[in-house]
Amino acid sequence: MQLFRLAILTLATAALSFAADINGKWTGELTGPNGAMQISMDFKADGETLTGKITTQMGDQEIKEGKIKGDELSWSTVFEREGNSVKILNKAKVSGSEMKVTVTIEGRDFTMEYTAKKAS
Repeated sequence: MQLFRLAILTLATAALSFAADINGKWTGELTGPNGAMQISMDFKADGETLTGKITTQMGDQEIKEGKIKGDELSWSTVFEREGNSVKILNKAKVSGSEMKVTVTIEGRDFTMEYTAKKAS
């Protein structure tokens, strides 16, 4: 029975350690139709909730609908320009100090991928 409790405690600690690894700044380069764009993400994990902001040359965008499930993250941002808003959907898979991110634009047949690395 004690071995079972130890196993549960070890798994819980590993899950908490993983969540802590998401916290902080991540950087990457997104290459789209208009060329390369530097992207910086400042994440804060709270259980299965992900908050923070995304910074690009187009400004800062608050993370919305952020979720954490194991090593997978998802979030959205809303980009507004000239009275139009576009919802950008992001899904990522974290592996150590790197994450592979897939970006789609809601309602459009448009997908991009990039790798981000933990900066701090």
